[in-house]
Amino acid sequence: MAHADPAALAALLPLMRQLRDIKGVREVKPGIFHCRGVAFVHFHDDHGSLHADLKKAGGSGFDRYALDTAPAQRKLIDDARRRAGRGDDD
Repeated sequence: MAHADPAALAALLPLMRQLRDIKGVREVKPGIFHCRGVAFVHFHDDHGSLHADLKKAGGSGFDRYALDTAPAQRKLIDDARRRAGRGDDD
């Protein structure tokens, strides 16, 4: 499955801004983020349905997140912060 293109990512700008603010997370290409030099989160567009793959806490593989609701997007951000080693109040 291909990564989401720039047009699809435009709908996720607020979410992507939050990812960019996480300490240690770096956007290496539009919509592709690394943490400590390792792939961390990226986005897919599956026939108009956007989702994200976030590196598993154990470091092996990715967890998939649907992004169709605000609570689902908040869950991705919360988990990304936790997995990057940063709390909400940092």
